Formats: sequence, C-alpha cells, structure tokens
Amino acid sequence: MRVGFIGLGNVGGKLAGSLLRNGFELTVRDLDVGVAQPLLSLGAKWADSPAAVIGESG
Repeated sequence: MRVGFIGLGNVGGKLAGSLLRNGFELTVRDLDVGVAQPLLSLGAKWADSPAAVIGESG
C-alpha cells in the first residue's frame, strides 16, 4: 500500500517511521528535507510539494 505523510515533527516522524518499518511504500514531505533524511535512507520517497505527496499516494 502506498501512503503519503506530510509533517515529520516530533509525532509525525515517529508515525511515518512506523509505517515504513511495517512495509508501507512511503512518500514524505516536510518544510525541512533534513528532517526526512533518516526516513529517506530507509527507503521513503521525497515529494517536492504536498500535491506531489497526494499524487504518489494510492
């Protein structure tokens, strides 16, 4: 299942990480790409805009 996640703060980052660890194809977006780096290194995709997150999520 493809899932998109916008906002990787204190709660969002942990929730997104849990989705990724549980086998979901994850596309992420945050104002700071650096916050997403741990998730990207585990296989998440980066979206350049919130609209791109929607487009990547089934």
